[in-house]
Amino acid sequence: MKALVVDDSRVMRQIVIRTLRQAGYDWVEVVQAENGQEGLEVVRNENPDIVLSDWNMPERTGIEMLQALRAGGDTVPFGFVTSEGSQEMRDKAAAAGALFLIAKPFTPEQFADALEPVLGKSNAQQQVSQSTGPAVKWQEGMPSPLPTNLAVRNLLSDLLNRDVDVAPGPEVPPGGKPGTTVALYVDDRLKSAAVAVMSFDLAAHCGAAIGLLPPGASEAAIEDREMPDNLHQNAGEVLNIMASLFNLEGAPHLKLHAYYRPGEQLRPDVVDWATRKGSRVDLTVSVSRYGKGGLSIVTF
Repeated sequence: MKALVVDDSRVMRQIVIRTLRQAGYDWVEVVQAENGQEGLEVVRNENPDIVLSDWNMPERTGIEMLQALRAGGDTVPFGFVTSEGSQEMRDKAAAAGALFLIAKPFTPEQFADALEPVLGKSNAQQQVSQSTGPAVKWQEGMPSPLPTNLAVRNLLSDLLNRDVDVAPGPEVPPGGKPGTTVALYVDDRLKSAAVAVMSFDLAAHCGAAIGLLPPGASEAAIEDREMPDNLHQNAGEVLNIMASLFNLEGAPHLKLHAYYRPGEQLRPDVVDWATRKGSRVDLTVSVSRYGKGGLSIVTF
């Protein structure tokens, strides 16, 4: 069987493919396209059994691709994997003929549940690891749940496709020189709920590793004390998927709202949240073959 993954971000295509494998569909052949227009051509040439597409893309969006397929009589099973999962978008996707819409951040379990009607039961459907979720029960009035060290390690190891070690470390203060990468997470009401601060070194290493770049790419950035756009964007993808660490059953659903590159001026409230005591975890993260850096996560 064959799956087509359509996304204008090469890094996100790799994340989708990796999640597909983690869901137990490692026997499915995968082909790729960078936008909806290219996706139409790949469907015609490759005849995939299912299409997994982003929504917002240049040339032709995912919904425009789906509408063109259906207008042409093509009934290939089609699902969205996208950043937004509002009811309006879900209704529009269903009306156009999509089988499902999986909102980022996503899990292997979501992929397995969505794909089973098309691809059949995966060879690991009952054994997909639950270890990337928070370990404590959230109650009303509490800050969003903090991830455990193990959850952070497992998620980064899966995303970067290499060994990652995590240990308690010093607080990573936002700003400074050469700077930090800071992510702000909000709930469904757009209320700020969590902040993650990556040291310059860790953001560079994660950006290089998830982009399948050699260690020299992050080493050069660290030496130059300048974060290239590709490493910054790749680190942003990591921070986007890290939102899943907060999403304990019953707790508010968090998503990445904004992330700031090293040297970018931060809002005063973001600085205040990032330096709060109490509900926080401070870690030293080591990425195999690349290097290490600091990560601080604060919920409020």
